[in-house]
Amino acid sequence: MNVTFFVAGIPIPQGSKTGFSPKGSTRVVLVDANKEKLKPWRAEVTRIARASWLDRAQLLGPVRLDAVFVFERPASVKRRLPSVAPDLDKLIRAVGDGVTDSGIWKDDGQVIRIVAEKVYGAAPGVHVSVSEMSADVPTRGERLLAGMEKN
Repeated sequence: MNVTFFVAGIPIPQGSKTGFSPKGSTRVVLVDANKEKLKPWRAEVTRIARASWLDRAQLLGPVRLDAVFVFERPASVKRRLPSVAPDLDKLIRAVGDGVTDSGIWKDDGQVIRIVAEKVYGAAPGVHVSVSEMSADVPTRGERLLAGMEKN
């Protein structure tokens, strides 16, 4: 089973932290740097993912997650690819947790392969595909290791 969907909007990373010391304290408190923007973004990922999945059974085995994050190119930027913040791994974290909240899979620990990239485009958002992986078919990593063991 698989599902593909698009979430419109500016992708928000999850995992960036900001630290501060409360007045009169020596301890440091860490909070999400994008909390105000992250919560609605993850909620939208969850909403679209859930609507795309409908009433299908939850995936319980290994899955693959594909994501293409689209950002508008600022007018002053001449580079072809968005090789700047936000970090791709933090963008994936927000999408993975949103998909977990949608119920498509039980836990994002089931993801054994991620294929992701950032691109510039006219419609910001993220294109997501979740695919069930067969436990009977060797993964690329297993094939690679098998080849190395023969040498």
